[in-house]
Amino acid sequence: MSKKVKTLLRYTWILFGLFLMANGVVFLLRAHLGVSPWDVLHVGLAARTGLTVGRVIQLIGLMVVLLSWLLRVRPQVSTLLNMFFIGLFVDLVNSLSYIPQPATLWLKLISYVFGIAIFSLGTALYISGNRGAGPRDSLMLGLTRMTKLRVGTVRTALEVLVAIIGYFLGGPLGLGTVLFALLVGVFLEFSFKLIKQVKALPFWQSILS
Repeated sequence: MSKKVKTLLRYTWILFGLFLMANGVVFLLRAHLGVSPWDVLHVGLAARTGLTVGRVIQLIGLMVVLLSWLLRVRPQVSTLLNMFFIGLFVDLVNSLSYIPQPATLWLKLISYVFGIAIFSLGTALYISGNRGAGPRDSLMLGLTRMTKLRVGTVRTALEVLVAIIGYFLGGPLGLGTVLFALLVGVFLEFSFKLIKQVKALPFWQSILS
């Protein structure tokens, strides 16, 4: 297999991960139970500015990348792909309307948990492409270096801060936000284990190593 084909397949892997993440975001939005902390901010800003949620995700991503760069964390390929494509895919998925709008509480809960699972699988896919972290992870690393605080402390503080700002902008902070915080780590761990097995296959091992 040529180097160009391997590169194409690697970035297809990463972009598919970003597409799954966008689908997860839309599942959470349509469940109307509250969204992830960053999406509370995204939706709140979208409501205030009249922009689409996807466009706000792109603009916030750009601002975060620039701030991270000032903190001496240079963006890598996956950082830039994440910044642009998740927002693009969120608007695309929203426009295609193939994700259902659940009507009852039980269906909303099922849809929401499925959305977290899809988002987590997509996150694990793009990270396992080994082409850099996303914008928000880069910011976390930059702030950790600057403050000398633990990574977990900085990440938690960031999540709480953006959720509060988003809430006051009218973002959907709710039960789902708590569910996301409790479940995303569990689904991410499972997703990384699953992808580790896939990457061990000879075909993907030669591409993603």
